[in-house]
Amino acid sequence: MVAVTATGSSSAAKVDAAEAQRRAEEARQKAEAARNAAEAKRKAAEAARNAVPKAQREANAARGEKAAAEKAAAAARKAAEKPGQTPEEAKKSKEALAAAETKRQAAAEASKLAAQKLQAAEEKAALAGKQAEEAMLKANATAIEENKTPPYSEKDIAKVKPTKSELDSAFEGTSRKAELEKLLGLTPPPQPVEVVLSPLSDGAPASTSEEKGPFEKPFWQTHTPQTRPWLHEGPGPLGEMGQSHAPGGGTVTGSQGDGFSSPVTSKE
Repeated sequence: MVAVTATGSSSAAKVDAAEAQRRAEEARQKAEAARNAAEAKRKAAEAARNAVPKAQREANAARGEKAAAEKAAAAARKAAEKPGQTPEEAKKSKEALAAAETKRQAAAEASKLAAQKLQAAEEKAALAGKQAEEAMLKANATAIEENKTPPYSEKDIAKVKPTKSELDSAFEGTSRKAELEKLLGLTPPPQPVEVVLSPLSDGAPASTSEEKGPFEKPFWQTHTPQTRPWLHEGPGPLGEMGQSHAPGGGTVTGSQGDGFSSPVTSKE
């Protein structure tokens, strides 16, 4: 009787072991790639955030130069309109006014450009922070799939996540609000509602006041929390406010405007 060696089972075992090793290596490379991508996004977010203060200083300086040029132009205009000037004095004052107006216009344009650069820097900082946050969460999820410890802690993610002031500044004065809403995954808060009261019957002057909308939480605290333990609560949408009537015949008007308060000096 001829002996038969059982080679089929051993060959299958070797194939299974090789396949398992291949899959493990593939998972390791995937996790490493996710971590490297997250690290690049983290550094980009840090650089974008650090660029904002410089843009803020430049915008403030340009705004100050604009104010000074406007003051100088007003003084030159007053001097040019001064009565009793001789023809020679009138000529000089008109030339001085023209020069002052040129400087005023140049300062106004420079201030506008600086404000636009600041706005772009603030939008970039918010978007970069959001992208870094998402990349770090993805790296953590990929590591967990590989049964490894997540590379980023809750504290690490909190450092890059856009802050309330950064989100406010990104929307303040932006010309692409709808795009930011989509990219950041949130809707900006409505503007304060202005209450306009009609004059009282006793002749008292009309007055105005501001009224907050009926929201218990700011917009960045209203989204549904994530299920992963390392996630933070992020931004979420708010509804729109409508129009109602105030006592005395006035109106209360609410809108989803671009501008709202920011902890930094306001832009143009």
